Amino acid sequence: MKLEVVYVRVDQLVPNPWNPNKMSDEMLRKEIDSIKEFGFVDPIHCRSMGESIQIIDGEHRWKAAKAIGMEEIPCIMLTVDDTVAEQLTIVLNDLRGKPDEAKLAALVRDLSTRRSMLDLERVLPYKREKLAEMIAERKADFDWDALKRPKIEEKPEVAQWVERIYRLPIDAAQVIDEAISKVKEDGVNDDWKALELICADFMAGA
Repeated sequence: MKLEVVYVRVDQLVPNPWNPNKMSDEMLRKEIDSIKEFGFVDPIHCRSMGESIQIIDGEHRWKAAKAIGMEEIPCIMLTVDDTVAEQLTIVLNDLRGKPDEAKLAALVRDLSTRRSMLDLERVLPYKREKLAEMIAERKADFDWDALKRPKIEEKPEVAQWVERIYRLPIDAAQVIDEAISKVKEDGVNDDWKALELICADFMAGA
């Protein structure tokens, strides 16, 4: 089947009566802001129903277009019966899938280096708290009880030392402090030696 995008008058479109996908007023505002900023980049799916055109997928984009005052929006016209139309409503909603949380957080963190939190909150479908959580550095989750450390030979202390100063978020510093304290419980006296053991554990498992 060759699919073609056609432009249909907004007032000619009607929603279907079975759509299970609901959207809050807040999310609809985000949809409106997204279309204002990026344009109508995702056509809706429709079918002809006499003098009107019924939406199969994309009702909220249609509502956003109406709110903005758009006269026409891009549509993909399908020739299907009720059974297929109802199935497509479910499939097209579900096929978009669920994001990998780690990759999504990394992507949002990358965007946050170029866009303000206000901009991200305005166009992305997440609340400020969720955005802040994704932007924040994730704490390392170490299972120290299950960890098997390789033995490291004691090295003779050398005369020269190198001082390193790192600037860390508070939660990351807390994770490192807890890790050092955990290692020192095994009889390690110096913070630097404990940190060396932690790094060696990581390198051994890399």
